[in-house]
Amino acid sequence: MRNSGLYNPFAPGAHFRRHHRLQTAWVYLRLLLRQSRWKLFVLTAAVALGTLLYSIEPHPATGARRSFGICLYGGWMALLAQPLDSPPRVWYLDLLCAVDPVLGIVLIGDGIVRLAMLMISRQLGERQWMQAMASVYRNHIVLCGLGHLGFRVLEQMRRADMEVVCVEINPANRFISHAKTMGAAVLIRDMTEDASLVDAGIADADAIIIASDSDMANLEVALDARRLNPKIRIILRLFDQQLASKISGALTVDAAFSASALAAPAVAAMVMRSRILASSSIAGALHVMAEVKLQTGSAFVGQSVSSFEAANAARILAVTTTAGDVHSPPSAGELLSKGDTLVIHCADHRLMGLLDGAVRA
Repeated sequence: MRNSGLYNPFAPGAHFRRHHRLQTAWVYLRLLLRQSRWKLFVLTAAVALGTLLYSIEPHPATGARRSFGICLYGGWMALLAQPLDSPPRVWYLDLLCAVDPVLGIVLIGDGIVRLAMLMISRQLGERQWMQAMASVYRNHIVLCGLGHLGFRVLEQMRRADMEVVCVEINPANRFISHAKTMGAAVLIRDMTEDASLVDAGIADADAIIIASDSDMANLEVALDARRLNPKIRIILRLFDQQLASKISGALTVDAAFSASALAAPAVAAMVMRSRILASSSIAGALHVMAEVKLQTGSAFVGQSVSSFEAANAARILAVTTTAGDVHSPPSAGELLSKGDTLVIHCADHRLMGLLDGAVRA
């Protein structure tokens, strides 16, 4: 599943996912059984008692001992008010046939109602299925906060076929259904609670991405995640750009970023009729990969790739000519021409100068 949210059994890693589906189904069944364990215990005990009592009393017609199968059948049918002997000949079978139908109504009736609720209530069933799904993941990613940024990050990770458990507090979040369609497990929980991170499999996760709209909540979850899994990689979103630049590497946070800082070059590029392909932090400095088209009269027209890179502290990753030929990477001596579209990697503070040079001398 790389380019679609639909399950593809022939896609890379499909066998691994089928194994996870079987594991999830088993965990889901155990979860349902655990919720009704006391009722199942009482039901089993009632059937066992009925089996024992019928094995003691011989058959009224032949006087022979009943087989185990018949006794077991009698113990079960007593719960359904259908005794083997009508009326019972001994007091203990009489008592059994008086009490068991009441237990049958309570236990069997409750089980039928619960099963119907699970089949009808899609929300209830999905919540338990998602919890079971998250519990079988190993070396996965925990994504806290399924807002606009969190959902875009989820899209990229699912395209890379990465397993993701999302933790989102708002059940009305419009991205939840899309996340489930893409194959992610979604827990409707408060990420600041330890139990939420534990249910998301934090102890077995490779990394946690904390991308909610609250800086304080994000910091709290980062500290909780490190406490629960000392080896986990933590990527933290902070709106305060100055705080984000200071906290990366501190408080055992692996990477802290400001969404506004990452978005700023993209907005500037839009003004200059360019396009940001990616942005990243390298050694604490923001770098971007941008698509730039050389206009008539550009200062870069006629320069070689090597001279452009030396003069502008930038790297040309690809050149698309006006004829549609793509050179990736271009040769060092290739000359730049008007109409060429360059894919450039540079520090973000150099981007505006490069965009300006692409349109005029």
